[in-house]
Amino acid sequence: MELFVKRDDLMHPIISGNKLYKLKYSIAKAKNEEYGGILTFGGAYSNHIAATAAYCKEEGIQSVGIIRGESTQPLNPTLSYSKSCGMTLSFIDRTTYRSKDDPGYLEKLKEDFNNPLIIPEGGANLEGITGAQEIIGAQCDEFDIIALAVGTGTTLAGILKALSPHQKVIGFPVHKHATVFEDVIQIDSELQGYRQNQYSIEGGYHFGGYAKWNDALIQFMRSTYDEGGLKTDPIYTSKALYGIIDMIQKGSFEIGTKILFIHTGGLQGIGGFEQRHGFTIYAS
Repeated sequence: MELFVKRDDLMHPIISGNKLYKLKYSIAKAKNEEYGGILTFGGAYSNHIAATAAYCKEEGIQSVGIIRGESTQPLNPTLSYSKSCGMTLSFIDRTTYRSKDDPGYLEKLKEDFNNPLIIPEGGANLEGITGAQEIIGAQCDEFDIIALAVGTGTTLAGILKALSPHQKVIGFPVHKHATVFEDVIQIDSELQGYRQNQYSIEGGYHFGGYAKWNDALIQFMRSTYDEGGLKTDPIYTSKALYGIIDMIQKGSFEIGTKILFIHTGGLQGIGGFEQRHGFTIYAS
């Protein structure tokens, strides 16, 4: 049994992990067509918001973040960074935020913000799935299992479409009541009934739900870093890594199985988490 980690968290300080892959084709579309920038959605600590702001700054295009919840001052590290990248932050209440997929509301946003290309929350669109297919390639063909954290399911869908016939992908949802494939099928109808024997969803490692945690998870993060220098974040990657290691220890895989864990980045969120909860996860 061998477990490897694909360190996509090292690609960029902010546009790391799956974020670069999910955003690259939407960013290219916004640059090549007649759009007035990029507009997207997220919470106050969103990795996607920070990555979009950073990517748009690097590409020289305008960005707008529609943020769920009221504005508080000073801004948390995620939003402060996003604003420093030139992103316009627009705060809306949670009721209005639930309209983020409503066509009428989206048209109004286009009018208000100079006809931007609108990217759904988390980069959950066809361009995101297409980009996520590039996370694994020929260099990953030696692995039997690909494992990763799951939010919107966009990255999981892309990896599923890129698998070789002998491979399987395991997703670890960070939401308590995740409806992973029901959601991504709405984006890409090709996924209806697609490769059902090549993926599984392990829903028992969310630690109580999105952004929930306990002392055991924090201790796991610290020990993983102390022993191997691998930092994970408390919302996504730590839970998925905990899950795949737990499955290995429980004998869930055949002897000789080679497993690749995809580090999907998101380390920028650690600062906001520490600020919010009043303690430091890593000593350095």
